[in-house]
Amino acid sequence: MDTTTLVVTTDFHSAVPGGRATLAAVRQWRARGALVVDTGDFFGGNAFHEFSGGRVEERLLAELYDALVPGNHDLADLMRLADPGRFPPVVCANLRPPDGFGGRWGSSLLLPEREPRVGIVGYLGQQAFEAIPPTERAGFRFVPPTANLIATERDRLLSEGADVVIGVSHAGFAQDVSDQEHGWPLKLVVAGHCHSPSYHWASAGRHVVKAPEVGAGLLRIALDRAGGHIFSIETFTPSVSVPSGPDGLEEALAEYEAWGSEQVGTLPARLGTREDVAQLLAERARTATGADAFVLNLGSLRAGLPQTVTRQSLMDCVPFDADLVLVDSTYPVQTVLAAARRLGEEPVASTQAASGTSACVATTSYLAERLGLAARPAVPPRTLRGTLTDLVRSPHE
Repeated sequence: MDTTTLVVTTDFHSAVPGGRATLAAVRQWRARGALVVDTGDFFGGNAFHEFSGGRVEERLLAELYDALVPGNHDLADLMRLADPGRFPPVVCANLRPPDGFGGRWGSSLLLPEREPRVGIVGYLGQQAFEAIPPTERAGFRFVPPTANLIATERDRLLSEGADVVIGVSHAGFAQDVSDQEHGWPLKLVVAGHCHSPSYHWASAGRHVVKAPEVGAGLLRIALDRAGGHIFSIETFTPSVSVPSGPDGLEEALAEYEAWGSEQVGTLPARLGTREDVAQLLAERARTATGADAFVLNLGSLRAGLPQTVTRQSLMDCVPFDADLVLVDSTYPVQTVLAAARRLGEEPVASTQAASGTSACVATTSYLAERLGLAARPAVPPRTLRGTLTDLVRSPHE
């Protein structure tokens, strides 16, 4: 049986230090003739991205990948490519970039010729698009990824010679399963925007599959023109992630280690989870802004904090900075929390307001924009990361 090997990564989130073994495996599969795609969010989400500014990630995509779908954390980096001519095609049927985008962008793509020939249709989910800060998505043109739109791209690829057409989605595993249950025009979808424990859903010849996130592994598919695809998950342990051969990352990682080791401050005790950090940070931000309540979206934080906080651990905890703002009108805190939950956020609040009473609410510029709340900057100006830095800074500094 003739098959084409497709290797997929998802939600890599700049996990270069811990994901070296995954990158080495991608490099090895590519050398064997595999096609390689990423389902979005290759950039951002940790301290390494703050250090690299996306340049190391851009080089890796240019060296190793045939195509990628844009994720909600990728747009800012895609708009500042250092070498757009070498960058792989960005594939997304329902999103168009501003005129200033320097790379290649298409709705669908025939991948480099193999037997069978593979075509991909990329798309970005509505919730993922709305989660992008307005300043980062400015100038991008989005339409919902409807079945008719995807079917049109599928038919075009088939007419151009594709033997197998698959979807590459950054909409979330659950959304992709729902689409399949309602007769999605592509019977195989590789999913991104997930961070879920599910890796494979199958029913009546339909499949939704995904790779391990954050550099923990890859998905490998042997694609068969008759639909008898074979799926394999490869996982790697970060502690043994140094590849056997050179990968060109040694200098960058040595510089990153030196950059990240700078001590920022100390805490009375370790904060083991991001939920622990969120509660203390919300309290500190409420006090700093002088508001009755502060509402924070848990997604702004990605990790807990050790007792001794370095620049790396701080940036890993709060990789997405945002200004603190005061909402212009007063609202009951529970009303704000309920509105955030309806948008898929996980809000955390610190409040001194009595239940059910209107309060002066502070939040982040990101969450205020998501909720459509008119707001003004805190005085003096403050950011989420700066507030956390103040919280952990050593008393003697």
